[in-house]
Amino acid sequence: MTTPETTTSLPTLKAVLLDAWNMFHPDQPAPLGWLTHTTAQIHAHLHNQHTPPQAQPPAADAYALAHFRREVWRSLREAASTHDIDADAADRVLSALDLPALPRHWQVRLTLSVLLEVTATGREDAFDAAEAAVETALTAAEVGAQFEWDGSERDGADPGDVDPTTDEPAELT
Repeated sequence: MTTPETTTSLPTLKAVLLDAWNMFHPDQPAPLGWLTHTTAQIHAHLHNQHTPPQAQPPAADAYALAHFRREVWRSLREAASTHDIDADAADRVLSALDLPALPRHWQVRLTLSVLLEVTATGREDAFDAAEAAVETALTAAEVGAQFEWDGSERDGADPGDVDPTTDEPAELT
């Protein structure tokens, strides 16, 4: 035969205070308002001094959230790369969800003023040598640069001193 389980509840703060009063002051009633005031003060103290810890999401929830964010980003990248959604619209959705934007190919046109010192025998040769030096440097950097040399971009070339370290021209031998 089973016996019913009895549950004992903890006494309330008022009951504990009233018992403590009666223990120290037998046969004397508690002062008017003392019990209510003391209970309120204890509750206020406990509330101010002992704030409950902030609820942390369980590790499973954090993992699920990270997985969800990763899947949303991957899905939008796939949809944008197959042109099912506009890349700008996908980026707006990602921004609204505080996710990183999609990496995109960009074609950038820069107009730079570059001052090079080259050795040449004439103005046109100096421009050709300077353009070759820039192409060589950027090609070695492997940035996929395409050069659009235009004669109108040849701003100026000023001759300087003779370079005594250059080899003799091939035509002399």
